[in-house]
Amino acid sequence: MPKCDGFVSNIVAKPHQNKGVSMMTLSRLVEASGLALAILASTCTDARADVLPDNILQTPSAETQSKTWQLPNGSVELSNPLTSFSEYKLTNPILLGAGGGGAVFATHPMNDPNLSNNDVAVKISWVRSASSVEHECKVLQELEVTHTRNVERCIGMETYPLDTKRVMIALQPVVENAVSRVDKIIPDVQPLAVQDIVQTFIDMLHANVVTTDVQTLMNKETGKVLFIDLTEAQTMTTPTPSYLDLALASSFISEIVALIPTSLMDTASKTLVDELLALHSRGEYLSLPIYELLREQEVLLNSKSAEIIDKVIVALQQQ
Repeated sequence: MPKCDGFVSNIVAKPHQNKGVSMMTLSRLVEASGLALAILASTCTDARADVLPDNILQTPSAETQSKTWQLPNGSVELSNPLTSFSEYKLTNPILLGAGGGGAVFATHPMNDPNLSNNDVAVKISWVRSASSVEHECKVLQELEVTHTRNVERCIGMETYPLDTKRVMIALQPVVENAVSRVDKIIPDVQPLAVQDIVQTFIDMLHANVVTTDVQTLMNKETGKVLFIDLTEAQTMTTPTPSYLDLALASSFISEIVALIPTSLMDTASKTLVDELLALHSRGEYLSLPIYELLREQEVLLNSKSAEIIDKVIVALQQQ
């Protein structure tokens, strides 16, 4: 019998081809997102009910070449190839995870010679989560317009063919060999992961987007970081964030700081200096309340970054 491994998530991660799925350390994410049940992400070509939990069944249909997954929050039926997102000709849907927001599948574009490099994740909402999944796609598209780095892209959104009250979104990239914590990747590339985190942090603040329940995937071997599952993301009001915006921003900043190991906080501080200087060199600035929130993060700041922020706060206060 083929080996089927998987992980709990509401995220986009790609199982290894023919090797099973590397288990990610996701206890923090599971607790934060309140997922109802661990879902097996199968790498089998003929996954059967006897290798899945009793209440999670895959039912293939020879007539329509479709498959149905009976999941705790509802069912999903997909054809192979998918009829949705026809411009990509997506094939071979593999269940990656499911939770309160929806079910996520890895798919592969037909006749694509690049193996998994161009894989597309497809997220299907439930009826009650349709608006949040639609919102997630719109926020991701806003971040793409502002050239925010290291964030998944939403490349399409359609109505779920079998229920017009549900939506589907297509996401890239699909991440392989991923973990959720910096200390779980190869030590030599951990500084690169921290740099990615801080870059995305400043990019999102500059785009006036903040989120809670920050979730990341990090390639264990390269340290490349991808921010995922932005269902809680909000666009702050401009030019002055509201009280609620600032509460969300404060939580966002705290969660970002918590991602960075103490041993790499100096790397984070230096990257913060570089990102702020690059931003200011273009004549662009964050809002005054955001600088004030950053200034409170003593653990993240070195003398240089504190000096830069202090000067900007004074200048903005005088305007």
